[in-house]
Amino acid sequence: MISSQADHPIIELFGLPYAQLDEALVVVEMNRQFADVFGEMTGRAVTELSRDFNDRKFQRRLAAGQSYDFTIIPPNERRVQYTLALKPHEDGFIGLATDTSAAAKTEAMLESYSELIEKQNREIKAKTEQLNIWRERIENELQQANEVQDLLVPEHLVRPNLDARCLALHELSGDFHEFASHDDGQVTFITGDVAGKGIYAAMMLAQTLTAFRACYSAEHLHDVAVQIVDMLDGRFPDGLFVALTLVRQSADKQTVHVLNLGNPDALVMEDDGMVAEIPSAGPAIGVLPSVIYAGLEATTHSLTGRRLYVFSDGVLDGTFGPQYTGFDTSAEVAEMLKTFRDQHQDDAMNQLFEMVKKFKQIDDITLACFNAEG
Repeated sequence: MISSQADHPIIELFGLPYAQLDEALVVVEMNRQFADVFGEMTGRAVTELSRDFNDRKFQRRLAAGQSYDFTIIPPNERRVQYTLALKPHEDGFIGLATDTSAAAKTEAMLESYSELIEKQNREIKAKTEQLNIWRERIENELQQANEVQDLLVPEHLVRPNLDARCLALHELSGDFHEFASHDDGQVTFITGDVAGKGIYAAMMLAQTLTAFRACYSAEHLHDVAVQIVDMLDGRFPDGLFVALTLVRQSADKQTVHVLNLGNPDALVMEDDGMVAEIPSAGPAIGVLPSVIYAGLEATTHSLTGRRLYVFSDGVLDGTFGPQYTGFDTSAEVAEMLKTFRDQHQDDAMNQLFEMVKKFKQIDDITLACFNAEG
């Protein structure tokens, strides 16, 4: 009997019937499990328990260096079939017996498991295909929405006396800008920031622009604000509002009227620095009724030798280089604008937005510059 478990740890671990055989397939040693199944076999040939042992196949397998399997039946009433796998070992063979019925059960379980895995793989593949179709549809719709928004809100508005940029953070922006020319040569400009992001903000943006285009020619800027609020009455989803800055530039381009409603302070600047800040005259629209805006007065400023900057709060959160990362006040923005103006002159706006694209952007950014020189 084999007594050393260390010599055959895996066999002992799983309690497999095991025997060592000589060249004539006579049992030399066997473990307890082998003896329990087949009885005392020491000195007997294992072929005595087999009905299908084929010496010719055995010799062919042996010559090829392969194992040979054949059926053996224990000498008891149960007559359970075992498969004995013979493998050459030293001067004889090692025989490892496996319960055929157990092996069949194991094989059936493995086959069932394989079928289950294949079914799961098919389901995963089908769901993945559906997900890809859904993702492609969403991407196409976002692309279409982006194209529509580009038509509504071009990234760059440029005129002889105006340079306005709007850089979206995502496909659907909440920032917007637009200008409209009057028959008498005046220009009215709007820049806005819808609270929030996504489809609701984009819809609110489109409605606000539509309202502006319908009423930009009103006599005073507060009249424009009142009419926009009236046209949007009841259309604001809960929690949504729009910060606006309205600018009207005179026909000779030397004067601007500014009405700030919820945006950061606008800036009037000369080459030497800031001349004036234009704070918000009233709340963003969508919060209070239109009557609140009827009495608001726009401030008037000369642009002779000066520039007017209006912007959304995305500028305060923007990164315009290692030394310009977020601003607490519009006055700090003015210092940055002066530095860029000193360094880059008429190319300052381009340089500003190139810096934004190089660094991390966390919000939509809209910035417009008015001048009188053209």
